[in-house]
Amino acid sequence: MFRHVPGLFYAPSATWNRIHDDIEHSPCGFLPLLLIGSLIPALCIYYGAAIAGWSLFGSEQQKFLSQSSAAMLALAVWLAYVTNVIIMGWMIRWVLFRTPVRPSALRGMAFATFLSVPFMLGALAALLPERWLILLVIPLVGGYSALHLYLGLPIYMQLSKSKAYFYATCILAVGLLTMLCVGLFYLESWRAISPPGEYQGIEERRVEQLSP
Repeated sequence: MFRHVPGLFYAPSATWNRIHDDIEHSPCGFLPLLLIGSLIPALCIYYGAAIAGWSLFGSEQQKFLSQSSAAMLALAVWLAYVTNVIIMGWMIRWVLFRTPVRPSALRGMAFATFLSVPFMLGALAALLPERWLILLVIPLVGGYSALHLYLGLPIYMQLSKSKAYFYATCILAVGLLTMLCVGLFYLESWRAISPPGEYQGIEERRVEQLSP
C-alpha cells in the first residue's frame, strides 16, 4: 500500500481506483501503512520536543522535554493516530448504513488510513517546531485531507457523486469530533503520566547535560 502514497499527490483519481482494487483483494493490506506511517509523527514529535526544542505559544523561550517524557508523548501520538483510524472505520460504516453496499469497518479503516497520510507527512514540520510553520502546515494538511475525502469517497465506495457529497460532509463532521476527542484523551493521559516540571529552558538543559 505504500506505493499508492505518491499517487495521492499527483494522480489522486487513478490512485483511489487502484486503492479500491487492492483493498478488494487484500482487506488488511493497509495495516503496514497505518502502523509504520504513524511512526512518522511520533518520531518527529520526539525529536522536536527532546532535541530540537519548542518555542511554545505565548513564550519566546525555547523549551525541551526530557527524553522519557518525550518518549511517552511520542507513544501517545502513535496511539492517537491508530485509535483515530479504528474509530473512524466504524464511524464511516455507520454513516454509510443506507448505501447499497455498506462497507465493513475494516474497509472504512483502510479509507481513513489513506485520508490520514497528509497528516502523517505534515508531521515532519515537528522536526523544526516553529510556530509559524505549525500554523501554516495544519490548515494545509487538513484541507488536503478533506479534499481527498470528497474526491476519494465516490471512487473508493462506488457511490454517485451527488450522494457522496452528503456522506463526505457527514464523515468530515464526525472526523473532526473524533480527532478532537482522541487527541484530548491522549494529551491528558500523557500529562497525567508525565512527571511535573518536565519542560526545561536552554540553560537548565545545559546544566543537566554538564552535571555528572
